[in-house]
Amino acid sequence: MNLLPMHYYIAVVQAQSISRAAASLFITQQTLSAHIAALERELGVQLFTRRPAFRLTWAGERFYHYCLQFQRLQTAMEAEFRDLALAGSGQLRVGISQTRSLILMPPVLTRLRESHPQLQVRLCEQTNEELIQRLEKGELDVVVADVSEDRPEFCTRPYYRESLLLAAPQGMLSPEALDALRHSGDLSGLGAYPFVMNTQNDIAGRYGAVLLEKAGVVPKVSVLSDSAETCLRLCRDGFGLYLCPDLYVDFFTAFRDQLLCLPLPFSYPIRIAWRNGAYTKDGIEAFLDACLHPQKPPVASPCDFEYNRHR
Repeated sequence: MNLLPMHYYIAVVQAQSISRAAASLFITQQTLSAHIAALERELGVQLFTRRPAFRLTWAGERFYHYCLQFQRLQTAMEAEFRDLALAGSGQLRVGISQTRSLILMPPVLTRLRESHPQLQVRLCEQTNEELIQRLEKGELDVVVADVSEDRPEFCTRPYYRESLLLAAPQGMLSPEALDALRHSGDLSGLGAYPFVMNTQNDIAGRYGAVLLEKAGVVPKVSVLSDSAETCLRLCRDGFGLYLCPDLYVDFFTAFRDQLLCLPLPFSYPIRIAWRNGAYTKDGIEAFLDACLHPQKPPVASPCDFEYNRHR
């Protein structure tokens, strides 16, 4: 069977209309109708009814299922043979937030270059939600992000766990608030303080907002930013408290003596995710090996910060 009519049939089902599908395929309605009629003659069944409304028959539902399987296999085959033709010299599109990229990617890409010297890596540094959306669309090959392991369209691998801490300018917090934070991580006494926060497109901004809501705190946000380093600098300069991943403060050592950093009893997994399909690009497996190298932890060694002394 010619695969082209299958692609046409998928377009008809998704558009719920022959005329709309024909317009999206840039062919005439008559041409598309002829392809569908030929399919029905070959299969010996009616695939859908048009009146009173577009509706797939049971045979049409089953055929649509097979069409999607063929489409996935064709996409996988084309990707695999592109990789074979390039012989390891292709491009891998990696999505990761800007700050995690700065911290995690240099050692990972060094190991990747040693194993696959001809592989070109395209780093796409965006917020967590933007990365997941681009992975869904096939615009990225693999992402390092906060991705649920329960999404069937993705394959995921655990990378590391990230914990949130509260960063504060020296002298801003009252003794009572400090005592509550150090003993129980209680945020409920912070309603009177200003905050600098990441937007909720970012992991820290989203989880930070959840923690404050659970504590009954409506934050007085002085600055919103997608940049963790910007928030840390503004926190240091007295603009407000900042709920921050511990990884960031471990890396930006310039803030070591300028901020009070207190751990919170909250962490979340960072995963490596890629699209679930019949074929996984060779570059993805190499990237996984480079990230999960058993003798190379993904995070920097803990520094002697205030929050480490209170763990």
